[in-house]
Amino acid sequence: MANGQILEEKLRTHRRALHMIPEIDRDLPETKDYLMSVLGELKCSFTFLCGSGICAFFDFGKDHAIAFRSDMDALPVEEATGAEYASKHPGFMHACGHDGHMAMVLGLAEYVDTLEDCPHNVLLIFQPAEETLGGAEEICKSGILAEHNVKAVFGIHMWPFLPAGVIGSRPGALMPRSAEINIDIKGTAAHGTSPYDGLDALFITTEYVQELYREHAKRPGAVPRFAPGIGDIEYKASASPDERTVIHLGRMMSGYARNIVSDYSHLLGTIRAYDDESFAELVELITGKLAEMEELFGCSTNFTRSEGYPPVINDKGLYEVVLPLASALEGGYEQMADPLMISEDFSFYGHYAPAVFFLLGTGTGISLHSTDFDFDESVLVRGFELYKSLLLHTDFTSL
Repeated sequence: MANGQILEEKLRTHRRALHMIPEIDRDLPETKDYLMSVLGELKCSFTFLCGSGICAFFDFGKDHAIAFRSDMDALPVEEATGAEYASKHPGFMHACGHDGHMAMVLGLAEYVDTLEDCPHNVLLIFQPAEETLGGAEEICKSGILAEHNVKAVFGIHMWPFLPAGVIGSRPGALMPRSAEINIDIKGTAAHGTSPYDGLDALFITTEYVQELYREHAKRPGAVPRFAPGIGDIEYKASASPDERTVIHLGRMMSGYARNIVSDYSHLLGTIRAYDDESFAELVELITGKLAEMEELFGCSTNFTRSEGYPPVINDKGLYEVVLPLASALEGGYEQMADPLMISEDFSFYGHYAPAVFFLLGTGTGISLHSTDFDFDESVLVRGFELYKSLLLHTDFTSL
């Protein structure tokens, strides 16, 4: 069997073994055990962080290191792929490609272990709690990047909307800052035949949602609610794709019965922007419109949000260094014109060291977090080759 076939089979084996044992948040005992069954045989030292997190360090006697990060956790999703390697844990699934991410970094660990020398010390980070909150931030705040004098951090995410095996990224903004939002609007109940005796929270809420979306549409770069030609909301074009913002309310709970005026509405949603100023303006818009509802109807309101993730901003200097390496890959490279609107906690690493995040195409068009998310593991070879090329590059120390 040729070396390429051996590598592909090894990556496939790792990915499928991990795919069958999905676990969520920080408590990932089976996932950690599988990773350590491989890593424990290699010439590296370990730091265990963030519950089940593993940081494997290969010391080549250099004065600095470069780091490669993989997330580990799965999602509370019931798998529907029908694959022979489907999840053995009912109600849980690797529906976002983290099994593939781990397979590539685990394969890289096995390769690093074969080297007599390397231009850098190497830190491999297997991180829990990406799909929930706090994993990357906790690892970064532990000081491990500074401890090993990490000069660059790299990561890869599977991406269904690039051709299979193609690597993609861009300098600067790649993914936005995000937060979960919660909105409460409180009215007064009454019988449905005399709504004037109450204060209709459902009516106020629907008014609020439409007013909020229409006001957001006046901001250049607001992501439209509908495809062109549908609805009557006009949107302003943005001068740059980095100006795009999202306010999305995805769930509303209101009222108790068909013939009772609703006295309470609860909205769940998300907001996204590529810089702190734009993010703050979205929060101001949301809370300002709530204040208008209070004044207009005499209701009471409440707004809360999560801290969320910072934006993924690829370090432009580091990006220019690695672009020729990525562009030379056999599978092809695409410099993306526009940033994405999904978010990722890889963003925290860029606050502690220069970082670049890449996308690896699966070519399937099956969206992340779908119950039928799957991909051909042959694409993992392209991600491994990118990591190998970065590993062997001689100079990140000038950044």
